[in-house]
Amino acid sequence: MVAPPDQRSPDPRQAPGRAHRRRHRRRLRGLLGVVVVLAVLAGGALVAAPVVDGAVRDAAQERVAQVVARQTGAAGGVDVEVGGAWFVPQALAGRYPAVRVVARDVPTEGPRLAEVRADLRDVDVPLRDVLGGTPQVRVASSTARVLLAYPELNAVLAGQDPPLEVAPAAEQLRVTTSAEVLGREVGLSGLVALEVGSGEDGTAELRAVPTSLDTGVGLLDRLSRRVLQGLSDQLAFTAPLGGLPFDLEVTGAVVQDDGVVVSAAGGAAVLG
Repeated sequence: MVAPPDQRSPDPRQAPGRAHRRRHRRRLRGLLGVVVVLAVLAGGALVAAPVVDGAVRDAAQERVAQVVARQTGAAGGVDVEVGGAWFVPQALAGRYPAVRVVARDVPTEGPRLAEVRADLRDVDVPLRDVLGGTPQVRVASSTARVLLAYPELNAVLAGQDPPLEVAPAAEQLRVTTSAEVLGREVGLSGLVALEVGSGEDGTAELRAVPTSLDTGVGLLDRLSRRVLQGLSDQLAFTAPLGGLPFDLEVTGAVVQDDGVVVSAAGGAAVLG
């Protein structure tokens, strides 16, 4: 008689594997504990324990940085900082409440990102991955500040028709271009407001909505309001922001001296 599924004996081929993994985790925890104890005995608790804790923290941060660099393609390097006063208790539990990641020169589906500064919360990294193996980093949620530098944004806008160029103007963004008016090429300049949204394909994008057009040029002063509105519309643009790391979704954008700073947030994600 075949026993019902919930009454069958464990598969003898699987039980040794599970037992081996349990023994492996116990050995890793034991090894880490022995290292700490020996260091304390050798140098004194007040001196050696922080040194060992810091060394283990540095090694783990480097391993996570390698995972992030590989997944994001960050050409400018990645820095990782694990929060908390003591690292070893977090490593033993395999959970880190707060981890900050800074990735530089990150490629996306649109402009390259000068910097992505992300705060990851409730990060899970198994202890065996901290000490060796291929880390798999699980993140419960994240928020980020993404810097889109003006040279990168202008490189994208140079391909539009007509080509555009942007620069900061206090807390606003100034756009310049040129247009043909009554048979003459005239320089145009004006301010735009920044918005974020999604395109028709669902890809996140940065949008510039004209708010003013500089006049004062004799020819422009003689044009009708409707013509001026048409010229102002030429200052509008969109720039794609798809492919952000950590499954981030764009939530806003502000103008700063070094570039447009895009805020973003994300839910659960897996790195590695």
